[in-house]
Amino acid sequence: MNPARDDEIVQLAAFCVGPEEYVVDIMRVREIIRPIPITPVRKGPKYVEGVISLRGSVIPIVDLRRRFEIPITESPQQRIMIMTVAGRSLGLMVDSVTEVVRVPRSSIRAAPGLLEAERAPYFLGVCHHRGRTLILLNVKNIIVSEEVIDISSETAVLREGL
Repeated sequence: MNPARDDEIVQLAAFCVGPEEYVVDIMRVREIIRPIPITPVRKGPKYVEGVISLRGSVIPIVDLRRRFEIPITESPQQRIMIMTVAGRSLGLMVDSVTEVVRVPRSSIRAAPGLLEAERAPYFLGVCHHRGRTLILLNVKNIIVSEEVIDISSETAVLREGL
């Protein structure tokens, strides 16, 4: 155990999807944008809203409401979080982005027994901040499932112009 590493301050980007508040490592977040027109992709996973073109890059957009099977609603605070996952760009559609949370690494707890990897693969753990319990999201598992998003082949086809 390394006490210096446990006391290291970790920065997390906090956001809401439905009634829950989640966090991801801020180092994964490239930028946060307002929703822009999304081009639908047929026969993709149900939770993939489509793709956007952002500064010459084609980025798949995952709607977290669909992914978590929460009824779809529009929100004026809705945002797309552009992230890097496995070396590739991905957009997460969220209801709102709330703040940057700074917590000691030691305050992040593993997911409780009911949220073990096989039962809730999208969650890495939880942390408490200002009286709130925040769920640490496993972004890699959001896109890895029975319906895998192959980001590289989709973007290559779209760049070539079909």
